Amino acid sequence: MKKILFVASALSLLLAFNAPAFADIKIGVVDLNKVLLDSPQRKKAETDLKKKFEKREKSIVEAQKKFQKDIENFSKNSPAMKKEEQKKEEQKIIDQQKKLQEMQNKLQTDANTAQQKVFANIVNKVKNIVNKIAADKKLDMVVEIGR
Repeated sequence: MKKILFVASALSLLLAFNAPAFADIKIGVVDLNKVLLDSPQRKKAETDLKKKFEKREKSIVEAQKKFQKDIENFSKNSPAMKKEEQKKEEQKIIDQQKKLQEMQNKLQTDANTAQQKVFANIVNKVKNIVNKIAADKKLDMVVEIGR
């Protein structure tokens, strides 16, 4: 938004001081959010990313189910356990919870990194296409909105 305001301010100042010199300026405007939202490359990338991480998501769901089951079993059986056995089972559940959180965090980090990389490539391709169109149409300036 700051870029747009800066460009608009600079352009209006230039036009105010030297209007005849800028009478033939051709300016293009591109809404990157709309272009990306409607992009088939974005839709394919989302599908590919979902497939890529689907197996890990399923293993996390299974680990969560096992974790819940172990907690339920512990809650049900702990009154009958010896103190030593109870501590051992508590530690097992704590370790299981830590491992589950690590799995979730790693998945989230990996998915975010992959998504950023893929979408950065798509944005670069869109920008190259916009620049080519701007050159073909002999535009003096292209203003990007929606970023």
